[in-house]
Amino acid sequence: MESNRNSEDERAYRIAFMINTCHTVLADVYENLVDRDFKLADKDLRFVIIELKLILKSIEEDDF
Repeated sequence: MESNRNSEDERAYRIAFMINTCHTVLADVYENLVDRDFKLADKDLRFVIIELKLILKSIEEDDF
């Protein structure tokens, strides 16, 4: 039973880490857009898009 609890805790940690990373980068996107630093905004947006695609793939494969 403890093993299942640990795996669920690790799963929740992985999900929180991915979402937190996206949240942080999206905050940077906001700042870059406000500052008209479109190259950095573009780079960060592409990163978030890739992360979201990876999340979608994890959902399809039930791999969280």
